[in-house]
Amino acid sequence: MPGSVLHHHGPGHPPGSSADLVLAQLEAARATAHHGPSARRPRSGTALCLSGGGFRAALFHLGAVRRLDELGVLGRLRTISAVSGGSIVANLLAHPDLEWPDPAGPPARVGGLEELVAAPLRTLTARNVRTPALLARLRPEAWGRAGVTTTVLADELERAVPWWGTDLREHRRGGPVILTGATETGYGVSWVFADARSVGPRGRVGDHRLGFAAPPPGLRIVDAVAASCAHPPWFEPFQLDGRELGLSGGVPDLDEPPEVRDAILRRLELADGGVYDNYGLEQVWSDHATVLVSDGGAVFRGRAAGSPVGRLWHLLSIAANGGQTTRLRWLRASFSAGILDGATWSLETPNTVSPVPGHAPEAGLVDGYPAGLVAAINRVRTDLDAFTPDEQMVLERHGYVVSDASVRRHSPATVALDAPLQPPHPQVADLDRARLALARSARVTALGRR
Repeated sequence: MPGSVLHHHGPGHPPGSSADLVLAQLEAARATAHHGPSARRPRSGTALCLSGGGFRAALFHLGAVRRLDELGVLGRLRTISAVSGGSIVANLLAHPDLEWPDPAGPPARVGGLEELVAAPLRTLTARNVRTPALLARLRPEAWGRAGVTTTVLADELERAVPWWGTDLREHRRGGPVILTGATETGYGVSWVFADARSVGPRGRVGDHRLGFAAPPPGLRIVDAVAASCAHPPWFEPFQLDGRELGLSGGVPDLDEPPEVRDAILRRLELADGGVYDNYGLEQVWSDHATVLVSDGGAVFRGRAAGSPVGRLWHLLSIAANGGQTTRLRWLRASFSAGILDGATWSLETPNTVSPVPGHAPEAGLVDGYPAGLVAAINRVRTDLDAFTPDEQMVLERHGYVVSDASVRRHSPATVALDAPLQPPHPQVADLDRARLALARSARVTALGRR
């Protein structure tokens, strides 16, 4: 069954004439969803997009995934597209022992979610995996070696989730297609890692500019997760020798000298997937009938002009936030136009950004946290250091409640099971305990929390 990654295939290496080159590029642009959610083409199935945002986002997404499972939505997904922190949850959902219902059968829940996804995620997010990776740069044996921090990050992740050491090309499982996104820095586009559930017989890696190929032997699931989480400048890009991958079907720039492409292939660099598309939307929004977006990423805040370094950092944040906001506005406009169905939710409310008709923010949430506590949740660090049990519970509970409110209001046809709202971890429903849990959660420390 072809997955959405197939829709990124270019028309092959462009022929010689300029007219053919133009047609090839136009086809590639269409194939990479540059028409976005407004694309007029056959659509089917539901996609769940899990944003970046470190362990904070992963725990928030866990709450959303839990509620989507109760509502019978998770078991009927066609695709999960994820980047960075979201890729952690997505790839835990790739566990081969999870029991996925037949999407064509009666609605049902996914078997093993607590044991194989929730519990391992809590174990992983209770560890500081970023500090060992960052300190690896200081070791003499690492001097002059490229990609050391991301390699060590992958090793730390594998210690917490040993089965992620499986080669991507050898992984076999049930459930939806899972697309793990990274940013290919040469062309500045989204790179996809997908196992055989997406494209048989071995899966697929690549992007629409360089082309696609089966994952090479030795490329592990954990390498895909680490590449997706390699946020600059803290982590170096994950590196591959593209010349050895056998990529085909990509389309270079019309006037691009061959040596440029050769140089990019010689040292393929893959950074955090959220650098290009922090929602993982472009992989799914042109061919799915329903798109659900869980946003656990950084909340953009206004700030006065400060130091030159501070201003530069703020300008970079503006650029990143502008792209994300534009994607969400475009998606929601397509919801309102009836081109596709779906819902979005975030740390702030079930539905933030502009008040698109029919998609305004909620005035209040049943069993939700009050505004002051939600503001504290928004400030929780987007880090890969250790989160306390209470931090974990607050984030998971919040994701559960806001996802329920958004899906029920904006995409009720997606709901397949009538399940009562029972937010997890009632102990952090106590507002004083929740506030205490988040009292120091915003602070990023040099060595991280352990």
